[in-house]
Amino acid sequence: MGDVLHHLAYEGQRLSEADMRTPLPGEFALTWEGVSAILSAAWKTDKKELKWALFVEIARQVRSTSDGAYIFHRKYGTPDRYKRYVRLEHLFTAEPGSTWGDLVEEVIETLKDPKQEYGWGLEPARQHEYANSAITYRRDVATAERRIRRALLSRWLRLVPLVVMPLVLAVLGVGNLWPADVPDLHTFNIATIAMVLVLVVVFLAGFFLRVKNKEHGVRSVFLLRRDLEIIHDRWILNASKTRPTTERRDGYREHIPRVIDRLRRDTRFYRRIHNWFQWGVFFASVGTTATTAFWDTPQPGKTILIVLGSFLAFATAVTGYFKFRERAYNLQQTADQVEQHATAFDLGIPPYADADAAVNLERFAENVETLRMEQRKREQQLEQPHQGQADVI
Repeated sequence: MGDVLHHLAYEGQRLSEADMRTPLPGEFALTWEGVSAILSAAWKTDKKELKWALFVEIARQVRSTSDGAYIFHRKYGTPDRYKRYVRLEHLFTAEPGSTWGDLVEEVIETLKDPKQEYGWGLEPARQHEYANSAITYRRDVATAERRIRRALLSRWLRLVPLVVMPLVLAVLGVGNLWPADVPDLHTFNIATIAMVLVLVVVFLAGFFLRVKNKEHGVRSVFLLRRDLEIIHDRWILNASKTRPTTERRDGYREHIPRVIDRLRRDTRFYRRIHNWFQWGVFFASVGTTATTAFWDTPQPGKTILIVLGSFLAFATAVTGYFKFRERAYNLQQTADQVEQHATAFDLGIPPYADADAAVNLERFAENVETLRMEQRKREQQLEQPHQGQADVI
């Protein structure tokens, strides 16, 4: 790039006043090769602004003939995390009378402060600290959720025997006080005593499964859930202080696959429940017809008809109230739409074909959150009675 880059290419030389004042050629056009030459030679000068640009490099040109490229800073970013999309016209605009000094000054002025220019708000040490804190947070959440599930299991294992045990003992007492009503008292006593022993074992298992803490002793489900909320609150406070908006927005795209998986998992759950009830309705309908045709006597046909009719009424009421099929359909629709936006964002096709990656990411986050909000509205609509559904919409 003329005399200026010639001086920058040799160690020990500095920009002279003559170089600074040398006019640019009339047909001058800045290229990314020229920007790379200025940045690679930055350490050979005594200018503080050029030393700032020592770690700035061109990560990837959008196309070989394009005037735009992604750049990164080795100290505040890595080559696989491209930052801002920059055009050459933003680095330098040639005007009549522009000199080589104007060129270098403007290029370095644009790239001199990577923390402000590209939104890196964390030093490398703090980036490592934040990554460790994120890993610790996820580990603590997983541990807290596992302890909550264990506490719930322990509570149910202790509660069920306490509720069922008096009934079993009452049946055992009645059977022995009035043995004439029991066909085989010996077998009856063995069965009830075995059931009592099973309930005792279940209760002891629940007792030993209690969640304990060396400092606070036995932890109830309420206290464990409170501890989980404290973990979430601490993480939110830590993230709001240490992680800038640009970093949170970059991580949003990586969070979307888990959102899609959760939507599809809920879809399969509701669809599976709906299908089981539908198969039950089918078999109950066929069973009712077959029972009516084959049994002329009141028993056992009457009992079977009562059971099948009760199940039909129960299944119809449950599926009509909870609307499992509609919930599965809404979740599947949202998952497909979110996945469509994620694919379009990754491929850079409309509506994410803008030259500025930050604009595409902002638009992507806005569209995904809109879809999730619409999904929540549809869920609320299913919970409302018919006269109130229009208001929810």
